Amino acid sequence: MKKSWFEFIETQDEIRNNVGFDYENKIFEKTLSNQILQGDETRLSILGSIERVVYQLFESTKYIKNYTNYTVRKDNKYVR
Repeated sequence: MKKSWFEFIETQDEIRNNVGFDYENKIFEKTLSNQILQGDETRLSILGSIERVVYQLFESTKYIKNYTNYTVRKDNKYVR
């Protein structure tokens, strides 16, 4: 089997600067208006629980996209 370039980079101890945006607990902060986010505690708790579900949906979609890419090995941890 041909070695992947990603494995070669990993063996060279390269420091990856572009690791993506960490959007956990920031999805609604970046997408909703301040008037919605500055509401009462009940609304904020409901939005917080919905945001965790949305984050898990995003993460599962990235995981599935890795399995549909036939050019990348299934256990590759860098293509996500």
